Amino acid sequence: MHGAWRVRARLVRGGLLAATLTATLAVPAPAGAEQGPHEQPTPVAAPVGVAQAGIPGVDGNLVEAKHAALGGEAGVLGAPLDVKLCGGLDYCLQDFEHGRIYWFQGSSSAWAFTDGELHDAWQAEGGGTGVPVPGSIGNPVSDTFCDLPGGGCGQHFEHGSIYHSVATAPARVDPVTRAGWSAEGWERGILGYPTTSTFCGLRDGGCGQHFQGGSVYWSSSTGSRTVRGPVRDRWAGQGWENGDLGYPTTSTFCGLRDGGCGQHFQRGSIYWSPSSGARVIAPEVIGRWAGQGWETGALGYPTSEPFAAPGLEWVRGQHFQGGSVYQTRTGTFTVLGPIRDRWGAQGWERGAIGRPTSDTFCGLRDGACGQHFQGGSIYQTRSGTLTVVGSIKTAWARQGWEHGVLGLPTSDTFCGLRDGGCGQHFQGGSVYAAGPVAGWAGTRASVVPAAIRDAWSARGWENGYLGYPVTDGSAGIDGSYSQRFQGGNLRVRNGRVY
Repeated sequence: MHGAWRVRARLVRGGLLAATLTATLAVPAPAGAEQGPHEQPTPVAAPVGVAQAGIPGVDGNLVEAKHAALGGEAGVLGAPLDVKLCGGLDYCLQDFEHGRIYWFQGSSSAWAFTDGELHDAWQAEGGGTGVPVPGSIGNPVSDTFCDLPGGGCGQHFEHGSIYHSVATAPARVDPVTRAGWSAEGWERGILGYPTTSTFCGLRDGGCGQHFQGGSVYWSSSTGSRTVRGPVRDRWAGQGWENGDLGYPTTSTFCGLRDGGCGQHFQRGSIYWSPSSGARVIAPEVIGRWAGQGWETGALGYPTSEPFAAPGLEWVRGQHFQGGSVYQTRTGTFTVLGPIRDRWGAQGWERGAIGRPTSDTFCGLRDGACGQHFQGGSIYQTRSGTLTVVGSIKTAWARQGWEHGVLGLPTSDTFCGLRDGGCGQHFQGGSVYAAGPVAGWAGTRASVVPAAIRDAWSARGWENGYLGYPVTDGSAGIDGSYSQRFQGGNLRVRNGRVY
């Protein structure tokens, strides 16, 4: 038996037997009186109202039946210490060497307590009063069961259960949190034993309870959910159910990529991995993250908390192992890998190209990827990850992007040329402008095909007598290329200048 059963007075603390009780007691004859060998002790009546021994009580002898079912005197309860006591028609009890049996009106069975700490906890929770008590755990509906892991014992009642172990004090587990605990395997599961009783009165009428290995929280709209490990710690750090996330809508789930865990809440999620830590994922981000494969997709796990861009209204973002997700007025966009890194290097949303206006897109010519931003684009190519800005981007788009004569970029946009001009090199030529190219008022840029570019460069680029191009280069039907510059025209055919 778990622990020691401490024998108590026949009256249950709190007044279970406050009513007059009677019992038939066998009393020996006075000293010196003679008794024959077959004579019985003289029966002496206790207070009026208790049945004589051997006559079925109001319980229908269910107390005796329970004692017999548990092995009688050789069983867990041992021998009786006194007669069965009944209080009117409402209840009966009997004390034994190692416990007590109760029967309550309306029950088809009597139930045994064989653990003193658990019995005390039952009374502390309003049990054994003989009258209904608001919030009471109610009458037992099972016997005490022990031999649980960690030297534990438990017992079920009308309105909950009580459990304890060598390492944990008795704790009440109400049905709302018991559902989540039982789903995890009771005390043998990952949660272990309760370390607090169920507590209620939380936001939206919710309840919660802490266990050795986590917690269980319940609300009427979310049900009973387990929260554990680093996920629980992060949820606690943002204010439990009172924080931005609200109540959990799933239990913690693990076994994810790289040993990670996750959990969804009313207004967001938390994901954890050993390398990234536990991070909150905002609702405006999680849809895009889910759409690209959760933690198994290109983004991987979150590496930052959600953040708002200072001074930029409607701009929120979050960083992940493989990229970032940004929400702007025009949508929520994913920025992946080297493109994200290049964007960050030029100042993120405060840099020259501003906020994203598309997702990262791949599958382009020669395996390239790209992404558009407010003031330009970034392309990941075999030559590197390169920025195409302003009116140079417009000129490149005008001739067909990477599928046109220019192909993919081979340099970043560069400025600081003569008269404040800018340029950029591509596989099949270059684009130049005679002034700044950024912003809505950027100087018009012109496409210089490779054949003309070679001749122009031989004449000093924009610093030579030809200056900057003022039109796009064009191809003739005879295979020649021609283009007008500030200082004259160039016509090239088969490498010769005319």
